[in-house]
Amino acid sequence: MDGCKERAVNYVMERKCKKGGFCFYRLEEPNASDTYYALSILYLLSTNFKDENTLAYLRSLQNNHGSYQSVYSAFYSIKSLLLLNEELKCDPTPYITRNLRIYSVDNLPEENTSIFEPMYYLIDLCFALKIGQYDNFKNDITDFVLNFQKDDRGFGYTRSTLIETSQALVILNLLNYPINILKTEHFIKKCENPIYGFVNVPDTSPSFIEHIYAGAIASNIISYKPCYINQCIEIIRKCQNNNGGFSRAADGGISTLENTYYAIRSLKLLSALKI
Repeated sequence: MDGCKERAVNYVMERKCKKGGFCFYRLEEPNASDTYYALSILYLLSTNFKDENTLAYLRSLQNNHGSYQSVYSAFYSIKSLLLLNEELKCDPTPYITRNLRIYSVDNLPEENTSIFEPMYYLIDLCFALKIGQYDNFKNDITDFVLNFQKDDRGFGYTRSTLIETSQALVILNLLNYPINILKTEHFIKKCENPIYGFVNVPDTSPSFIEHIYAGAIASNIISYKPCYINQCIEIIRKCQNNNGGFSRAADGGISTLENTYYAIRSLKLLSALKI
């Protein structure tokens, strides 16, 4: 971790916008997701960050009556302000609880990598903000997630994927569901690969950094020590480019703040599991 820390921090800071926020392609066009990933990286690497323009930008993402443009915008904005130990412009509870509902996975945008993504963000926010109202939906949400567990003990829509399994485990864990009875270790083991560390779907290739991240998250939640931790770490290190950021694949590609976050968080989790 020490070898890549300084380079990663420099990569992040070079993408800070003068008017606040961050943008991975280095224009004065800050966006909520890049700002969240940038601040998360700095937090994980114990790097202090204070910037009034960034605070103003994050607060501007919330409307005066407490709503946001989307659940995703709410997540990135709120979580960023919490990372900075700063107050929100106004209480987002009504907006969050209004959106906390069971939805049809058939109507999700095509770019979603997981059927659980909206629920994953909302439950995380409820937990982070200590919003007690989600207890009213606890059983319905639990049933919604469990409905997508497959015979291989993973989770997914048409088939189990490691990304969806990791998000399902995060949601159920936050809801205090006894995840040990799910036996998801069986599926996680199937996703292990001696070359890539983890793949998203068993017996497939190649693998990308978000799959290693999902494997690290899932393994951490169920306290499972992966068989190929060293391979995971090696793949992640190969994803770091000369500019200090991380790409999606070890064989090259553009660095992004999102992929750099996946890399740094994964290295932290895998190092802990390695002990």
